[in-house]
Amino acid sequence: MVLTAGQPQEVQDLALLYWEFTEAGKWARTVESIGDPQWVVATVTSASHATLLNSLCTQCEEPIRVPNRSWAARVAGSRLDRPNSTYTCPDCSAVREQEQQQERKRRAEAARAEQERQREQAEERARKISKAFDDEEVKDGTDRALPPPSSPGFALYIALANHAAYRPNKPLPSMDDLRPLGWTGDADSDVTALRDLYHGGLIALSRKSPEDCLEISDEDDSVSFFVSPARWRLTGEAATRASTVREITQYLMTGGGQAAHEARRILADRIEHMEIIDVMAYLDELLEDRYGYPAVPETRRQELAENIALGFISGYTPGQMICFAWRAADTAAGWKERNALMGPPEASSAAVTILRGKIEKAVEVRHAIPEYDSPRWHQQPVALLTLRKLNADVKRVFDRSVIDACPDCDHQGWRDADAETLTRCVHLPASTSGEPTVTSDVDDTPVPPDF
Repeated sequence: MVLTAGQPQEVQDLALLYWEFTEAGKWARTVESIGDPQWVVATVTSASHATLLNSLCTQCEEPIRVPNRSWAARVAGSRLDRPNSTYTCPDCSAVREQEQQQERKRRAEAARAEQERQREQAEERARKISKAFDDEEVKDGTDRALPPPSSPGFALYIALANHAAYRPNKPLPSMDDLRPLGWTGDADSDVTALRDLYHGGLIALSRKSPEDCLEISDEDDSVSFFVSPARWRLTGEAATRASTVREITQYLMTGGGQAAHEARRILADRIEHMEIIDVMAYLDELLEDRYGYPAVPETRRQELAENIALGFISGYTPGQMICFAWRAADTAAGWKERNALMGPPEASSAAVTILRGKIEKAVEVRHAIPEYDSPRWHQQPVALLTLRKLNADVKRVFDRSVIDACPDCDHQGWRDADAETLTRCVHLPASTSGEPTVTSDVDDTPVPPDF
């Protein structure tokens, strides 16, 4: 026991009574026997401390000083003879506390610096994003250039223009907005089309695009973007956009040479694919929403596409294929109800087989199949109606029966543009006066759904 210098005799005597212990390692007396416990402990703690010779500091290996009996028992045990492996002496504790305070201060300063860095980074990102959108807004289509006719964006531009005409002052929806079928039912084709149109200056990013669609370079002010979440606007004035629609339509209808022929073939193939995707989507929606079954399993989707293609090859219209799909789903549901051991997945799979059977039977016996309109809840590729009409208009130009009935062209579909030039006839009605022109008849297309 060590007394603080200058203590009065009564305090010294009190400390001796408090710290005295027996040879067995027990305290010689209880605190209550000395006096009021609170007063005794407070007085002794302020005037003395004990040194535990057998309990060494884990840092400096010097005997540990304790201020009262409680700490003595905590460090050295109830018999005051336990070696220490945990505690440090007051001096080392003070050093460690100082080091911990310094470490907390360092971490706090580092956290503030990181917050400041993130704030500056966010401000810089916001500046670059704002500048990127400002750059997009000034694009007016002055340097616009149509993508090559083989690009999926060539014909899709007409669908974009048609869609924009019914949504003035609103951006064109993103591919994410149009999930799951997008513009054409083919996500890869849509991405290629939008990129080609963007690089040709025909569309620009809308300021209403989500900011996370932009990717900021850490090295310079360059900004790139992800196509799927981006929203768009058509560049140029309305008259310029209408002129572009006429140019594309004119090329597809009357363009000569291998490139134009290939563009018409690509358009026809695209429509065929979209029609198949549309019927597949309708059947899935019917199974899921009306009957509570799963969609057609992945293992049979290729077969389903081939069955639908068989229907179109056999001459059935999109409306008739919707009828076939409805009948196939209804028959599959009835079959499941009559077979208790069959579950919803089996019914969805059976719809594929049933659909082919109904198509083949109708072809064989020449059944009359009604045309069903797609229900309002059916989500089809957004560009389908516009491109379907465009494809029909293009095919009409080269249709033999239309050529034979047209009074303005020869048997090959050519007419005199002037005394020395032949041009492809588009077989306009006889009531049309003046020089024939080709326009995209957007008025016949239903208003696209609002997104």
